[in-house]
Amino acid sequence: MNRNPRKRIKKIIPVKILILCHKMPFPPNDGGAIATLNMIQGFAGAGDQVTVLTMQTHKHPFSIDQLPDSLYENIQWFQVAVNTKINPSKAFLNLLFSKLPYNAERFISSEFNKNLEKVLQEHQFDIVQLEGLYLTPYTATIKAFSKATIALRAHNVEHEIWDRMQQNTTSWFKKYYYQLLAKRVKEMEFKALRKVDLLIPITKKDVESLPFKNHGNIWVCPGGMPDNHFQMSKPTKPQSICFLGALDWVPNQEGLSWFIETVWIPVHKKFPQWGFEIAGRNCPKAFVNHLANYPVTFMGEVPNANDFIDQFPVVVVPLLSGSGMRIKIVEALSRGKCVVTTTIGAEGITPQNEKELFIYDHPDEIVQLLENLFSNPQIIKACGQNAFKFASENYKNSRLIGDLRTFYHQKLQELHELS
Repeated sequence: MNRNPRKRIKKIIPVKILILCHKMPFPPNDGGAIATLNMIQGFAGAGDQVTVLTMQTHKHPFSIDQLPDSLYENIQWFQVAVNTKINPSKAFLNLLFSKLPYNAERFISSEFNKNLEKVLQEHQFDIVQLEGLYLTPYTATIKAFSKATIALRAHNVEHEIWDRMQQNTTSWFKKYYYQLLAKRVKEMEFKALRKVDLLIPITKKDVESLPFKNHGNIWVCPGGMPDNHFQMSKPTKPQSICFLGALDWVPNQEGLSWFIETVWIPVHKKFPQWGFEIAGRNCPKAFVNHLANYPVTFMGEVPNANDFIDQFPVVVVPLLSGSGMRIKIVEALSRGKCVVTTTIGAEGITPQNEKELFIYDHPDEIVQLLENLFSNPQIIKACGQNAFKFASENYKNSRLIGDLRTFYHQKLQELHELS
C-alpha cells in the first residue's frame, strides 16, 4: 500500500486503459466529475491510450459530441444513455424483494452491458478502471470478454455515507431506510472487493474501512488538480463567503441547512455587511424555496467554478455526513482560499488545522471563528497563502497520476512474469 513502485520499473511505456463511468465526467461541475476527468486527462497527457465508456443520465446529460477537441487527444469516448430516474414502484419493489441497494440497482443497464461487450471485443486493454462502486456489477462481463486487470477506484466508502446520514436524521422512516441502505451498500461493497484485482482508494482512511484481500494491490491516489489550475486569486467580493457543491446530493443539503441555521444567522446579525453566496447544480425546487427564507444569495448553477470561487476570500464546506475526499476543498485550496470545514469535510486531506484551513464541528466554535476572521482579514490572507503552498506540494495531478501509472506498470509486469 503506497510503497515506492518506481524501484522495480526502469521504463514506463504507454498502457491501454478503459475507464468506466456511471455519469458523464464533463462538464467538471461536481467533485466526482472533477476527480474522474482529471484522471482521464492525466493518463492521456502521459501518453497512455485511454478509452472512456460512460453512462449518460438525466442528471449528467452532456453529449460526447459536444466535448472540446482537447478531450479527444489520446482519448476515445463511448456513451450510453441510461435511465437512472427514481421510479417509486421500482423503489418499493426493491425495498421488499431485492438485496441490492436501489441507488446501485438504477445503474444496472442491459444496453450499457451490450456496449461494454462490444468495446471489449473490438479493443484490447491492459487495465479496466471502474470509477466507483456502481460499475462493479459489470465485472463478470469484463472477465468474460477481456484479460485486462480490473481496478476499482473507490471515490469513497459508500456505506459510510448512509450510516452517517441515519445518525443525523430525526425522522424514524429516514433512519430506517438509511440503515437499510447502509447495510445493503456495505454487503455490495465487500462483495465487489472480491471481484477486482486492484483497489485504488482516494484516501488512506478508506483503506481501513475496505477489507481488500491483498494490501500489495492497493494504491492510494487522492484526487488532484491540473497543474495549470494552481493560481492565487484576489477576491473581488472581500466581504462575502461562499459555498459551491452539487445540491442534489443530500449530505450537501443537510450540511448547508445546518450551517445556515446554527452558524450563519448569528454571525450575520453581528456582521450584516458580510454576504453568503451559494452556488450548485441540480438544486431541488423545495431546497431553493428553503434557502429563500434566510439571508443568503442563491446563484444556481454557475458556468465556471473557478471564476465563482475566485471572487471570495472564504469558502465553507459544512459536511455532517459523506465519505471519501472533498475535491471541492482541494480546488479551493489550490486557488489560495481560506477554507472552513468540519472533520468529515476534511477527511482524506491532511493540512494543518488553523494554518492551511480551519476544521471545527461545533456551531459555537464556527461562529467564533468567522467573527474572528471577519474582524481580522490578515488571518484570512495568511491562511489562503498557506493553503496554496500546501495544495501545490501535495495535489498536482501530474505527480499523482505519475505514481499511479508506475504502480499499474509494476502490477502488469508482475502478472507478465507469472504467466
